[in-house]
Amino acid sequence: MVEVRFVNVTKLYGRKLAINNISFDVKEGEFFSILGPTGAGKTTILKMIAGIEPITSGKILFNNAIVNNMPPYERNVSMAFETYNLYSHFSVYENIAFPLRAPKWKLNLSKEEERKRVVEIASFLGIEKLLDRRPQALSGGQKQRVSLARALVRRPQVYLLDEPIAHLDAKLKFSTQTLLREFAVNYKSTIIYVTHDYREALALSDRIMILRKGAIEQIDTPENIYYTPKTDFTGRLVGEPPMNMIDGEIVKEANNSLFKVGSYFTISLQKELTEAAEKVAKLKNDKLNVRLGIRCEDIKIGMNKLSENSFQLPVYAIVHEAESFIISFELENTILQVRTEEDGELEKLRISDLVWLDFVPEKIFFYENTMEISKS
Repeated sequence: MVEVRFVNVTKLYGRKLAINNISFDVKEGEFFSILGPTGAGKTTILKMIAGIEPITSGKILFNNAIVNNMPPYERNVSMAFETYNLYSHFSVYENIAFPLRAPKWKLNLSKEEERKRVVEIASFLGIEKLLDRRPQALSGGQKQRVSLARALVRRPQVYLLDEPIAHLDAKLKFSTQTLLREFAVNYKSTIIYVTHDYREALALSDRIMILRKGAIEQIDTPENIYYTPKTDFTGRLVGEPPMNMIDGEIVKEANNSLFKVGSYFTISLQKELTEAAEKVAKLKNDKLNVRLGIRCEDIKIGMNKLSENSFQLPVYAIVHEAESFIISFELENTILQVRTEEDGELEKLRISDLVWLDFVPEKIFFYENTMEISKS
């Protein structure tokens, strides 16, 4: 196991900036996820760690040793991609055993030791009955688990996993997530895991790095990523429905600070919230504009006024889920969504009915506007 560090790393493809001067560390034995949309640079980071892609500038260190110029075979990493890359003329057993036989790793295992390793990881992933089959006889999910087994069978310094369970169905994905977490704990492995699925990142990780267009938005624990996102991008990326982002202005009235959203609603801000809003607000057209963020479960809803800070809006849409339902309200540039548990009174709601809403003050965040928010 190693600690992996990036120090001011930049990656250019010609003139295209893929990774923009990023610095972070992955602790020894940590399950570290990189979460971001397609094109954010997630896979590029893994390839640079593996030595498949050279960096343009900066340093990559394993423990305290710079590995910039070290070829891939000397870095002792294991990588699994979203694509299977299985050898069609090999059996499942031979595909999994392939890294153990590679001369560059100099493992020199006996046949008995090799079989023990292969059977152990195959049993761990529930594919031990497939060892004699060829890849052509496997389903997509089975191929993905064989590919993952091949990456896990060796004991490298660090595992690099690039969307390794993306093609599994929901049931298999959940069980494989559990196994991956168990693997990390049992073997105390350093794992760097790339995904665009926030649920995977929250379930598996010790820490998560949010990546956006080759730059770091936030590095934090899963709890902090979800409950205290540092930017509007992180808030929208993590959660379903995504975090509500509402653009408005700060208005001074007597001794009070108010957050006003056009003609839709106005709420009073306490001192701490006023200070937080003013830190990120931007003056435009003589208005102090700011973006409010709040999760859908942190908004109270009722048929009667809930507090002095409550406001009314007409219902725009209602979606029923297993044990709750989501009520939507149309604002000028976005849709405000509220998740609430089944309630006899609220179950009678119809489109256009007026209801009272109340934001939980300690769950309100203010952000600089860094992205477009649409109604779709």
